[in-house]
Amino acid sequence: LFEVPTGVVADLVSRRLSACLGWFFVGLSFLLEGFFPTPLPVIASQLLLGFGDTFVSGAHDAWVVDEMAAEKDARDPGQALMAGSRASIYGRLIGTWVALLFAQASLQTVLIAAGLGFVVFAPTAYSLMRENGFKKSSDQRSFWKNFRDGWGAVSKSRLLILVLTISVIYGLASEGFDRLWNKSLLNAFSFPKLYLFGNEIKEVWWTIIGTLALLGGLLLNNYVRKRVDTTSPVSIAKTMLVLTVLLIGSIIAFTASKIFAIAVITFVISRSIRRTLEPLLQTWVNLHASPENRATILSFNGQAHSAGEIVGGPIVGQIGKTISAATAIFAAALMLLPTLPLLAYFTKKRD
Repeated sequence: LFEVPTGVVADLVSRRLSACLGWFFVGLSFLLEGFFPTPLPVIASQLLLGFGDTFVSGAHDAWVVDEMAAEKDARDPGQALMAGSRASIYGRLIGTWVALLFAQASLQTVLIAAGLGFVVFAPTAYSLMRENGFKKSSDQRSFWKNFRDGWGAVSKSRLLILVLTISVIYGLASEGFDRLWNKSLLNAFSFPKLYLFGNEIKEVWWTIIGTLALLGGLLLNNYVRKRVDTTSPVSIAKTMLVLTVLLIGSIIAFTASKIFAIAVITFVISRSIRRTLEPLLQTWVNLHASPENRATILSFNGQAHSAGEIVGGPIVGQIGKTISAATAIFAAALMLLPTLPLLAYFTKKRD
């Protein structure tokens, strides 16, 4: 509900302010869940988390692209977004193991520490980070006019309609897989026991799997960065087509795995691919978004993905409830199939 309205705010007021507000609300949501781990506060924290995330979605990438243009950065926006994705992976690698240490006290301690980190980071980032590339509209356009301009840019562009359609399909498949992959592993395997200082640590397997997925994403990101022309929509579409085929195959292999190591490897492959698809998709949108409504258009893309999650999550969840988590994940993989002809169609188009 808030994805596009907050994107309009980012286009009209400030991308930096929007992103920093979002990070602050995300921090508050973690603190709420950490301090009050009961059903109603947890649900409220998730609403606050979603609200905060919409302030960041669209605004952050638009902010980056604007600053590069203002500083006449030699890199194209696609390369910058890929570099940003790699930086995020490095941060996640550190955070994954720090979280494991905090988890030895309690899971709530992890949330509280993360929440404090976000709450401190948001105002610090606002104070220290610059915003020289953002230009307010000279005619002081209204909220609704900016909204209409953003939607008009999307509705008149066959490319952007295609991107939004693909985002919906990715959303259909992603929500069920994200919620059920760990349940599928727990149902299928007895995890090997791991010990630290003589004590069994059950959480460490999730840390190890998460770390492998991050390292895989880092390697694939670096490979794609060197070989894909991120200034060409056709080149991006071809890469996304290949990666989506591999993603479908890896998810299906994950559901069919009877050996724990193979299940972990196929999960790592699928997660690595998704981490690489995300900046490619954002780059695709950025190539065809005008500066004055860039954040709004990126937010439309985020809203399309969210719509897919809202529809696909319950469908996949019901399959998991009535049959099994593995079957539900298999169904999620099949939901990705419609993206293939769409991407294949666009690879035949010219820049």
